[in-house]
Amino acid sequence: MLTLQFGQCGNQLGCDLFSRVAADVATSSTGVSYGANYEYTESTIERWFDGIAECGRRHFARAILVDTEEKVVNKVYQNANASWLYRTGNVVCQSGGGSANNWAYGYTTNSRRLSNIVLNATRQEMEKLDRSEGFLLLLSSAGGTGSGIGSCMVELLREEYEVKPIVATVVLPFTFGEVCTQNYNTVLTLAKFSDRADLTVLFENEQMHSMCTNLLRNCNTTLRDMNGIISENLLAVFQPTNNAKCDANFLISKVAAHPNFRFATIKSTPHTPATSLQFEPTHNWEVYIRHLKQTLRVSKSSQVELTNSQLKAPNPTLRKTAMSHVYSPCVSNVLITRGKSMKNDLIALEDWQKRHLYPEWITMNFFTHLHQERRFLNRDKFLALLSNHSEIHRPLDVYLNKAWDSYKCAAFLHQYKQFGLEEDDFLEAFAKVENVVQGYKNLKSHSGN
Repeated sequence: MLTLQFGQCGNQLGCDLFSRVAADVATSSTGVSYGANYEYTESTIERWFDGIAECGRRHFARAILVDTEEKVVNKVYQNANASWLYRTGNVVCQSGGGSANNWAYGYTTNSRRLSNIVLNATRQEMEKLDRSEGFLLLLSSAGGTGSGIGSCMVELLREEYEVKPIVATVVLPFTFGEVCTQNYNTVLTLAKFSDRADLTVLFENEQMHSMCTNLLRNCNTTLRDMNGIISENLLAVFQPTNNAKCDANFLISKVAAHPNFRFATIKSTPHTPATSLQFEPTHNWEVYIRHLKQTLRVSKSSQVELTNSQLKAPNPTLRKTAMSHVYSPCVSNVLITRGKSMKNDLIALEDWQKRHLYPEWITMNFFTHLHQERRFLNRDKFLALLSNHSEIHRPLDVYLNKAWDSYKCAAFLHQYKQFGLEEDDFLEAFAKVENVVQGYKNLKSHSGN
């Protein structure tokens, strides 16, 4: 799988991702036999790395770094303490002072300077492979480089590699803050990715920040801490499982088979501060699985948003869901469990196969379970839920409404028009994202809830 990192967020996230891959491979406590661990390690290296550096001890990341400012790229590239390296030829950075938090500047001007270089680097990487799993794109939708150049590149990749899987990780900005043009940038980005990427995994900065604060008890949360949770979630999904067929194409076929529903989120558990990890109890599988299901609950009384179960630790004493909640209808769910399954601690999946979680028109492939006995990042148990569910519309609706309010007042439009964007470009983007939002809003569960 070839990873393309765009902008400050994408490059910082990519660096953290590869560092955690290396840490997962290097762990001494695997919980499985030497042979099973060797197979896991080989599969991991084949997916994320390409060969060994001249020093003989560090792997080359299978990645391309793209940015318009040198500061972050240089820091990531020159990470001397890493057990892996980026290839010099895969760093694409022609410093032009950034993209001014302007999607149009990144999409039209900067992409014109960089796209051919990125495509050439991509072709060289793809030609090395006997078999390619496709692409993993990492970017934020708030600024100009990641959102603008990333949007251009997903179009070019789709055009050149028509049948290769494209999975995108898009980090959504804080709803209040970051930059004044972030809502335009987010809507324009989501519009491009909605029909070019095969699967777009969304992460909300506000959710990541709350998890760092509430679960990891980090009062001074930084972007690095938030990237740590995102990369951990991605790894929990993409690291090898016992199913040899589980690659990007397999996940897309299970999660985003319907062309109108190509977005997903990842929810995971448990999250424990590193300093207290060894003192925290490890619950049985039932507790963790029930906790993940609770993250899809929606309050009947307010019908406003998902409950905050994701921000709480699993509760072993909670047995039944309160009747004041219903569950967000799901197009599909993929549950990945990592850790030992014992006779007295089996992984029960009945709750995820109940029809009340899924719309009536979905009759097959709505739930998939993948398992890996090997310990994950020194955890006895770790679970990730890759879910395509109706509540995905809520954050998208927020950015859509904010962007539309600005558009009606013609706020900041001159900044985009000077780089070639027209009224029709905005209206087309609004229409595309609105269709996505309405599609998810109209999902109804089998029971009619």
